[in-house]
Amino acid sequence: MKNTAKMLAAAIAAACSVTAVADDHDDHMITMTEIGVTMGHSMEIREGMKAYMACYEEEGGENAWSVWWPVDGRLNTMLMVSRMDMWAEMDQDDPASETCWSIVREEIWPHMDSVERSFAQKMPDWSGDASGYSVVTLHNFRVSDGDAFREVVGEMTGMMKDAEYEHMGTWYDMQGSARWEADYFVVDHYGDFAAMDDDRKGVNGVMIDAVGEEGADEMWDRFGDALADMEPYWTRMLRRDDELSYSPGD
Repeated sequence: MKNTAKMLAAAIAAACSVTAVADDHDDHMITMTEIGVTMGHSMEIREGMKAYMACYEEEGGENAWSVWWPVDGRLNTMLMVSRMDMWAEMDQDDPASETCWSIVREEIWPHMDSVERSFAQKMPDWSGDASGYSVVTLHNFRVSDGDAFREVVGEMTGMMKDAEYEHMGTWYDMQGSARWEADYFVVDHYGDFAAMDDDRKGVNGVMIDAVGEEGADEMWDRFGDALADMEPYWTRMLRRDDELSYSPGD
């Protein structure tokens, strides 16, 4: 199947996963595959993935993926991200991945202790155009009132677009989220870790410019009221691993 090369559950069926959380302005989906790496086996799984990538490239593999490592939280995990324009791609075969399957079985599987996969739909109307980043922060939200959440976030991102704010994030709507999983998340992008020290205005600063402090406070109240009571918000920081990411022709 095509998604075998699009993720490492694709590693299970054949590969890793994506182009850096694809940035072009459309409403594609991304597939996220989180791999638990057995403690002490990070070097072995890296070598196995590099062997798979070499085989996949030699066989003319056409799928792309990016690999991300957490900076905080549980560190012995990898996140593979790949793009999928429509669900029908799940039905397609990937001959290059199938040819390289033995490498996955022999050099990657023995160093994994878990695999979890999820899907998310990009929300272009709320998103900016990020490029050239190697560090991201994911802001995850669980909501109790989807209509109210979408209304207020639409207003917030509309203000950011009107202000031509250069650091707009990329929003995603989770597809079929599991229990306690986020309903929506937004990705903030940074060129490197040093860029995180920059003093950005952020959405609050943009809103204050647009509607004043009182108006901004009212919007944050509406935003908070739309969130779930339990586990409404959490963040996650990730860094891109260029050595294990793959794009045909690079």
